[in-house]
Amino acid sequence: MRSRYPALQIIIIVLKILAVLITLTGIVISIGIMVGASIISFDIATSFGVFAGIMGILGSLIIGVLIFASAELIQCFIDIERNTRKTVHILNSK
Repeated sequence: MRSRYPALQIIIIVLKILAVLITLTGIVISIGIMVGASIISFDIATSFGVFAGIMGILGSLIIGVLIFASAELIQCFIDIERNTRKTVHILNSK
């Protein structure tokens, strides 16, 4: 069945890809921050680097989940519209 909203389908795909890329990039950069901070011999820099890395990982995970959820929400609205249209069609055919 052809979608009535092809632009929204493209936006859903783009948002899902963007969510995965943001999450993976955030995790990789945060791990890089933690590793880079551990190379420095200052205790304060090391503890701050680990803290910044953990916060970066948490932040990228939260942002990634929120972007992915927004894509799923758009898909939910499309499904609601499709099911409502089918219900109206069934009720009118009786």
